[in-house]
Amino acid sequence: MTLASVRTVLFLMVCLPLVAVSIGHSQDAARQWTDSTGRFKITGTLIEVTGGNAMIKNSDGKTIRIPISRLSEQDQAFLSGGDNPFEMVDEEPTSSSPTSADADVNAALWATPQPVNWDDANQFTSMAGVQWQVPESDGGLGWEPKRAALTKKSTFHENLQPLAINTQSKRAAVGNTVSFGVPKPQSRLSLVDLVSGKSIHGGPVEGHMRPLALLDNGNSVLMVGCSDDRGGYEKKSELQLWRFNGKKVVRSASWTPYPQDKDGGRSDADVLAAEVLSGSRVLTISDKGHLVLWDLSKRKPIWHARLSERNFAMKLSADRKLLAVFDEKTLMVLNPETAEILGSTALPPNTATGWCRVAWSPNGKQILLTSIADVRVMDTQTGQWAFEFTLPGGPIATKALSFPNEDFALLDNRLLIDLESKIQVCEYRGASQIETIGGTSFIAFQSNAGGVLAPAKFPHPAAIKMLEQAQEAPSLFLLHPGVGVSVDVSGVTGQYQEVAREGIEKSVTTSGYTLDSSSPIQIVASISGPKQEAVGYIAAGSYIVNKFTSSVKIQWNGKALWSTNRSNVPGVLMTKRGQTMQEALDEAGKAPNTSMFAALRFPEFMQKPSDNQAGGNRSSALMSSQFTLQGLVDSK
Repeated sequence: MTLASVRTVLFLMVCLPLVAVSIGHSQDAARQWTDSTGRFKITGTLIEVTGGNAMIKNSDGKTIRIPISRLSEQDQAFLSGGDNPFEMVDEEPTSSSPTSADADVNAALWATPQPVNWDDANQFTSMAGVQWQVPESDGGLGWEPKRAALTKKSTFHENLQPLAINTQSKRAAVGNTVSFGVPKPQSRLSLVDLVSGKSIHGGPVEGHMRPLALLDNGNSVLMVGCSDDRGGYEKKSELQLWRFNGKKVVRSASWTPYPQDKDGGRSDADVLAAEVLSGSRVLTISDKGHLVLWDLSKRKPIWHARLSERNFAMKLSADRKLLAVFDEKTLMVLNPETAEILGSTALPPNTATGWCRVAWSPNGKQILLTSIADVRVMDTQTGQWAFEFTLPGGPIATKALSFPNEDFALLDNRLLIDLESKIQVCEYRGASQIETIGGTSFIAFQSNAGGVLAPAKFPHPAAIKMLEQAQEAPSLFLLHPGVGVSVDVSGVTGQYQEVAREGIEKSVTTSGYTLDSSSPIQIVASISGPKQEAVGYIAAGSYIVNKFTSSVKIQWNGKALWSTNRSNVPGVLMTKRGQTMQEALDEAGKAPNTSMFAALRFPEFMQKPSDNQAGGNRSSALMSSQFTLQGLVDSK
């Protein structure tokens, strides 16, 4: 055998008192500083370490900058081995305050240039068809978060960036950036204690960076640049560590984790996302699909994988024991510590992929995968797809994906889909950001009047009631149990036409539809090919096969509402005794896949698309709900 490579939220928002705050080393005591030659000495207090320089205030109150590389060995040792620079000064103590022992990352270390040696790390390779032996994962938070106040927008053009939530420290980092309508880009950082609901808000910092991950010490924030090459500020390839200390935000020097890692080694790769595994170990993935587990305390890779350069995604489970990785057409579950594959499966070879995202269910037993307009849910215990369907229109989750409830998916922080019925239940509007972990959605809302970070459960009561009412009145839907449909198999060649018709009629009955030759709702079948195409198999090379593609779509008034297709190319190729790979593929290439026609499961419900509905613009939800400072406002 060879493997193909191929429900409930009350959103009550209250404004809490805002505490202005802003972060170094042991900064209170003056000491003598000496340069590397021993000729120059000053007495002063360390202000911060930034950009590879130590900023020191002398006895006259003047600030002196000196490159760390030009300090004496004793002073450099002080910077790298002195007081932990990531110990939080907790101005508002809570029971969940982290200890300094959790912080392994020294900001002074980042000030020293250090190349990345990929040879030091183990390299992981994607593989489909690995038997599913995925251990259970605990998806719940195990604690009750509280809402917290956020500041109002500083300017109309200020944007609230994606949230960085750490479930171990029970804190969240919230970042704001503005680069338009201001002389220089500015970034603001807030730190929220999710147990007490208290917030610490830093002032504006000159720079253009957003939170990428909050480390386990609850105070150190891994930041990534937002500028491009023309912006003149921190680029998307640059990382820094920010933390609160007293009234100030202290920043480390910049570090580029993917140097010369794209465009054929001519430019640095951007850092797209990060997940904290434990302590100073952090997973990152680049815009070229380079997935790495880092030891940030040493800035060294532990293991890495070069995934597809376009179609990839990763997500750590809520308990951090499992890592879901999608690579081109393969969904895998890994042990994040070792990169061992615990189970994997491949999509059909002819499946188009793009705008890929993955999310874990609240109970940790399912993985939600979206790609272009396709929605799939994998049962991690069996390795079987629990749901597979396509929504009308274009890409469905280009910005974000949440799995807030075992029965529902939230697409692009906006559209709630019932997975069983495929019904678009509610369109949630107005949230600045939403991040879902373990069945709890953290909703950030910010306006010119104020802001809030609030925990919530989806769907909210009104959406549940609306779904129940709709299912009791199926005439509200274009597709529903008992609806009449017609069958068109004119796109199937003569010798396979009758097999296709019989198979589709069987699927129509199984799906609860009825046959009506006059119905404007058509089930349209077609077969294209054969077309000679190269197909590759892991550890077995590439071969030529005659490829047929069997397709089925539901069409109404010229609009395609649903579609699926299968090819005759086997994902797992079984060879007979004495049979070569090419001989087995030649046999498979003699006929198209006609068995799919009798095995289809059509959508139980589907709303009638609006006349102006275009790809990616979904307006067929049963209701909408608007986030405001006063709560959710529902409309139908």
